[in-house]
Amino acid sequence: MTFEAAFVESTHDAACRHLLAHLRSGRRQEDLCFALWRPSTGASRTTALISELVLPEEGERTLHGGASFQPNFLSRALRLACDQNAGLAFLHSHPVPGWQGMSSADVKAERDRIGGPARATGLPLVGLTLGTDESWSARFWNWEGGELERTWCPKVRVIGRRLRLTWNDELVPPPRRRAVLRRTTDTWGCARQSDLARLRIGVVGLGSVGCLVAETLARIGVENIVLVDADQVKRHNLDRLLYAGEDDIGRLKVELAAENLRRSATAANFTVESHVGWLQQSDCYRAALDCDVLFSCVDRPLPKDLVNHIAYAHCVPVVFGGVFVDTKRDSTLGQATWSVVRAGPERRCLRCDGQYTTSDVAMERDGSLDDPNYIARLTGGRPTNQNVFPFSANLASLMTLEMIRMVVGDTWWPQNAGKLDYSFVPNVLRTEDSRCREYCEVANRTALGDHIAYPFLEAAAPSANLGRMARLRSWLRKLVGGRAP
Repeated sequence: MTFEAAFVESTHDAACRHLLAHLRSGRRQEDLCFALWRPSTGASRTTALISELVLPEEGERTLHGGASFQPNFLSRALRLACDQNAGLAFLHSHPVPGWQGMSSADVKAERDRIGGPARATGLPLVGLTLGTDESWSARFWNWEGGELERTWCPKVRVIGRRLRLTWNDELVPPPRRRAVLRRTTDTWGCARQSDLARLRIGVVGLGSVGCLVAETLARIGVENIVLVDADQVKRHNLDRLLYAGEDDIGRLKVELAAENLRRSATAANFTVESHVGWLQQSDCYRAALDCDVLFSCVDRPLPKDLVNHIAYAHCVPVVFGGVFVDTKRDSTLGQATWSVVRAGPERRCLRCDGQYTTSDVAMERDGSLDDPNYIARLTGGRPTNQNVFPFSANLASLMTLEMIRMVVGDTWWPQNAGKLDYSFVPNVLRTEDSRCREYCEVANRTALGDHIAYPFLEAAAPSANLGRMARLRSWLRKLVGGRAP
């Protein structure tokens, strides 16, 4: 299990204002405060979501070049953490930039003075240090074998209108410049390429859009890609599904994609992790929580609702894309639109954007969305879920560009907080900049992590059995000369 820390941008900004105030005014004076955090537990990563600052009151800290806290400040912060069923974090600043190490005084404060009392919360103490360039370093203090052991985090994330990253280069070394990525790296520079490459990015749904997104990620040097899908290649997929041919009918889409991504990848150390199942199955859900960014390439309401939950409760930014095609009664194209929405803290959620409704989720849960008679009544008997490869390709490009804007963009870049919407007829690209409704239930879950359980999680997917069955069906199909058994 690895450990990381993450901030919502507004919490990060408030912490910077307090901890760097003296340093920004020209004084070489550090500062400190406490914070509350809640866990987000994935399959292989636990993230401390820093959710609420506890700033010092009069007489609770002393500033002397360094900074020290009084016992009553620790007691007050600890009571708040216990009352709110949260963990305790200790934050302080250093007068230099970049990822910060720890002095002997820092270790003594965290391990010897705070670590023991913090065990009352039932969660590890999280220590964070802020550099003058707003870079964070972080470590967990876990109780091991009768004493507190320090575990350094590989990175700290700040999630909001942008995704800001501070890396522990000793644990996650930046990739070396490669000739195969020369033009990509020269486009936005080595530092931004290093950020992109080291991200763990998940793609949920490996249909026509998802495969194109995954291929793009592999081509631009992303080192770790996670794929989630339970579907198999079918004949009607072949006009839209990258990689797939006649011989691939019956294969699992994630296996086909993973096989081809390994061939396409430009990163020196590339890994692709395949999960056979739906996102609402617990093992696939936990794998998604291990990601730094998710691409949602699904069209069903339940997984849309679930990625929306992950984006806010677990602070994992989600880039969502969808295509709508209106086919007229004479079977000609009436309209086609596709849209991109980036969901996550300080941005509009998918539900407030109108991508689905709670009644849609209920209909999927009760089986109405799989009832042909019900769908026929809604659509007047016209085709549904129509799409063609050019539409998918354009949408996949817009989605990956939105992720790139989030990671490589400078502070002055416009960061649209709403929807990017393209209409094929009459060839118009629109943008919206708006936020969630005032009392949005989804936005109110922000940074609560495991404390808000998603109600519709299912048992783990039988990935191994599904994979064996799909391979057996593919083999049987070839055996009988291409006819589906």
